[in-house]
Amino acid sequence: MQEKEPQYINSIIRATAILELYEKLNVQYLGIAEISKELGIQKTTVFNIVKTLVHQGWLIQDNPNGKYRLGTRILRVSTMITRSITTEELIEKEMRRLRDEYNEDVVLTAMVDGVPICVEKVKSANYLQIQSKVGRVGSYVKGSTGKTVFAWQPENFIQEILRKIYPETEAGLREKEQVEEQLKKIREQGYCISISEQDKGVASVAVPILNDKGYAVYSLAVVGEENRMRQKGLDVIRQELVRVARSLGREQHYMKG
Repeated sequence: MQEKEPQYINSIIRATAILELYEKLNVQYLGIAEISKELGIQKTTVFNIVKTLVHQGWLIQDNPNGKYRLGTRILRVSTMITRSITTEELIEKEMRRLRDEYNEDVVLTAMVDGVPICVEKVKSANYLQIQSKVGRVGSYVKGSTGKTVFAWQPENFIQEILRKIYPETEAGLREKEQVEEQLKKIREQGYCISISEQDKGVASVAVPILNDKGYAVYSLAVVGEENRMRQKGLDVIRQELVRVARSLGREQHYMKG
């Protein structure tokens, strides 16, 4: 008996094509007209699919520009996929060792769909806990975790994000230039130290784990209360993180090779 050809649901194919378009175009926001043009689908059809994706949490309409960005539903799925990669034995082992050595939280951050996301965290035994958690969205320009993984992204992506953050005014361009200098310094140093930059009273030291193209796959950070971190020695922590990140980077290249 001849098997029947599988029946595919066209609306689902179109919905997944819309979601994949963000990666294909490497953008954070898309409008109905842009999606219609890129996929060759009528605007009314695109509108209905997009509204359904918004209703289900896959997309979010961002005011005031009225365009759409990836929503929390895809973030949760992406985080779980990324976690299945990042919790491999070597990385988890090193994160736990760093936690035990310094008794501070150890955080792993990745760029997920163009957004810095905490994808893994090993908690310390401290009474005062740092409020980072898996799935938390980081900042591109504040705090060491997101800024570090952002600093080692392709230059065209960095510029695209900075143009969205800072308006083309005299003050905005001045701030953008300052951040560009900070990112350059982070790359030259090979690490980032942040004190009360994103969360008051919190200090963090972060380093990149680079792929064979020199882009950051993750940032690895030790995060804790500022006074405790200073007492333990920010530079001591920095040196150990640099050593670990280089080792993990080499191991990652070996496993892929």
